[in-house]
Amino acid sequence: MPVVFADAALAARLERLSAAENERFARAASRAHPEDDAEAIWVAGGCAAFCTPGGPLNEVSGLGFAGPVLPAHIDRIEAFFARHGARVRVNVCPLADASLVAELSRRGYAVDGFENMLVREILDSDVLPEPDPAVDIRIVEADDAALWGREVARGFAVNGESTGAELRLGDAVAVQEDIVRLLAWVDGEPAGTGELAIREGVGWFSADTTGARFRGRGIQTAMQRRRLQLAREAGCGLAVTESYPGSGSQRNMERLGFRIVYTRVDMVQPER
Repeated sequence: MPVVFADAALAARLERLSAAENERFARAASRAHPEDDAEAIWVAGGCAAFCTPGGPLNEVSGLGFAGPVLPAHIDRIEAFFARHGARVRVNVCPLADASLVAELSRRGYAVDGFENMLVREILDSDVLPEPDPAVDIRIVEADDAALWGREVARGFAVNGESTGAELRLGDAVAVQEDIVRLLAWVDGEPAGTGELAIREGVGWFSADTTGARFRGRGIQTAMQRRRLQLAREAGCGLAVTESYPGSGSQRNMERLGFRIVYTRVDMVQPER
């Protein structure tokens, strides 16, 4: 199987796509809940997005690939999030310009987490693994998007019951445009979710959840296999996803030929 090597050009491509997804999601959040004042701005080649109050996708991606990151750039980002009553969270790619980490560190930003970026090349000659016939993976049509969004929210719930922020997240993902929504069914019940965004020859996998009662039954693996097939059918040469370091999701992806190309560092603004 071909190996994708990490370099600055690949990182710049992926971070640019990630930043564009920030903007798309903010637009979706604005349609779902106009009262939340969701919006996104572009600064120094990156995108800062405020999506939902207290939500996990209020963040900045793509900084450090359009030249040095200047104090004025971070000033503008901080003012943007302050207007929304939120702290700044920056996804820092290790291949970004060194000025990004230097400026964030100077301001007292702290490391708050890590996220692996995994990539798999998709060739026409690849023999892709077949989905598990025991898991019924269906493409969700627009009429059922709200159901899918609720399943995403339920899948991300930490204690079994979705918070207001998680429900808003589900509402926003349900109204996104230009994505493929997938729902896994087992024994006639929704068991897991997945999303495929096709962007510039890249198939981006996200919104992976598995219902608590269905964990350990290969739901996520079946979902990844189905999306690999769909991505190839759409002409994608790369498949991309994210995972927490050392997680079960990472192991599932590596079994399917994905490889870590770099690890992002989440840096957050000090509390005031």
